[in-house]
Amino acid sequence: MSKTRTLNVIPNGKRMKNKKTTVYETLKKRIIEGSLSPGLAINEDEFAKDLNVSKTPLREALRQLERQGLVENVPGRGSIVTHISFHDIREIFELREIIECGAVKRAAMICDVDAVKAKKKELEEFYRQSNKPKSKVWGSNEDVHQFTINCLNNRKLNETYSDLQNQIIRIRNHFGSRYTSKRRLERFKEHSEIYDALIEGNAERAEKAIQDHLRSFAAQLLGLF
Repeated sequence: MSKTRTLNVIPNGKRMKNKKTTVYETLKKRIIEGSLSPGLAINEDEFAKDLNVSKTPLREALRQLERQGLVENVPGRGSIVTHISFHDIREIFELREIIECGAVKRAAMICDVDAVKAKKKELEEFYRQSNKPKSKVWGSNEDVHQFTINCLNNRKLNETYSDLQNQIIRIRNHFGSRYTSKRRLERFKEHSEIYDALIEGNAERAEKAIQDHLRSFAAQLLGLF
């Protein structure tokens, strides 16, 4: 008795959506990592060939990136990777303060203290190893922020913070070469203070710790302009 093999045919619309998603994720990753630098004009012919897609999913991906502020459409030039301005950094850190100060106060009341202690131990161990690349040091620094957000177990908050995190990582990668060892130690102390406040369950202390940390970091970045 012969067996009939059923082919899983992907509808054209779904294939197009998958291509758009792949193109979007690829371009977003390159912009955030810095391989597509601020001010770069995105040549549609070249990128469509490079990504092995038609211009349709590429243009849809560019529109999505434009909505997120990662590219802008300039008349006569097309899509350009956006610059990181003084105003951008100020707004991003104002938004971070609004979100994270509220989140950390809530986290101080509900977080798993053992989990916080484990995260602080990871941070301390990380900083004992002085040979870490800067990119990994930055990544470790972001752990406390994402950990605080995750404590609230709020899907909508995580989605909102994820979009913001893309901008944060892009700033981190762009300005990372000007990150000093002194500032690295300062950030370690600031993050330790946040963890200590969470362990203590002190919402006011946690809020002040994260507010002071964000304002200090923002002032450092804004001073580079």
